[in-house]
Amino acid sequence: MKVLQITNVSFTVKKFLLPLVDEMIEQKYDVHIACYKDEAGYEVEKDGYVVHHIPFQRNMNVFSHFKSMVALVKLIRKERFDIVHSHTPVASLVARVSARLVNVPLSVYTAHGFYFHENMKPIPYKINYWLEKIWAKYFTDKLFFQSKEDYELALAKCFQKPENLIHISNGVSGNRFNPELYSREKSRESLGSNDEKVIIFVGRLVREKGIVELIEAFHLVLNEIKDATLLIVGDSVTGDRDGMNVEQLIQSMPFETKERIQLLGMREDIPELLCAADLFVLPSYREGLPRSIIEAMAMGKPIVATDVRGCREEVFPDVNGYLCKAKDSNSLADTIIEILKDETKLKLFGENSRRLFLEEFNEKVVLERQMKVFNQFREERSLNKRPRK
Repeated sequence: MKVLQITNVSFTVKKFLLPLVDEMIEQKYDVHIACYKDEAGYEVEKDGYVVHHIPFQRNMNVFSHFKSMVALVKLIRKERFDIVHSHTPVASLVARVSARLVNVPLSVYTAHGFYFHENMKPIPYKINYWLEKIWAKYFTDKLFFQSKEDYELALAKCFQKPENLIHISNGVSGNRFNPELYSREKSRESLGSNDEKVIIFVGRLVREKGIVELIEAFHLVLNEIKDATLLIVGDSVTGDRDGMNVEQLIQSMPFETKERIQLLGMREDIPELLCAADLFVLPSYREGLPRSIIEAMAMGKPIVATDVRGCREEVFPDVNGYLCKAKDSNSLADTIIEILKDETKLKLFGENSRRLFLEEFNEKVVLERQMKVFNQFREERSLNKRPRK
């Protein structure tokens, strides 16, 4: 059975989709990938995966989306895929229409976080809401949801029949993200942070991740905790609409602040970096069900995040961290200071994060939920294709 996994950019494939692709290949599916193939895409291709270049653009240019749809329709017709599984908002809109035009038997969409959210202005909210609802109802067979809030909204608003809405959650590998496998001392030594309070952020360097508020808040934190260090891990990726020059922002800060910020760029050693940290922070304006928080939980870290969809499903106040106001540097700084000044909370919240990860966010369970749907479809197709006696 042939499957096409579709997403905007190859960064998403490399960082998030390969566990599912690997699981499908392991279970004897013929899996192809379609995305805007940049450097990360060629790296994935070199590892033996089949990657097709489709010129997806993350903008409102209708002509560019039409061009992507034409290329995608040609690919689907040529390869005759049984399943088209799309991810990310823009690519999924194009992919699901393309799948319908070619009569693909099963069109699946994973909502990694609906683009509309409670902090949006009314008109953009309504536009994005109706796009998601119309595409769900008329161009999608099965919807997977990482966020339970998204799932419950889609269920209540009748986006699709209840049996076609599936909450899969999100997860990471408990084998890789395991604090027992790494040395905190060696990790901190490599960063030059032996005796300091280390705060870490991991994510795309875009405005909606709260980078501006994070750096402003860190400046305020230093007034109370002189030995604090901030690690910023990540970069912007191809097609980001609100990418920003974080290095320039850091350089605009007072000397004593910028000297205590390490801008580390894209890294492959995320477990080691998390091992070195005392506190994980994610001050996003919107999220689906953030994988970065799950990674930090798996490594036994207390969390500070904004009170937005997704984060609320992973961070439980006074259990494994705190939630603060979005777009509010003062609220973020106060919350960070409260945790870092209390060694008992740091230890307890970290232990609770690891426990919650093992109970709720193990990647194996998330993959099983998706494969159950695909395997059921494969079995039904196989039965329908058998000649009658």
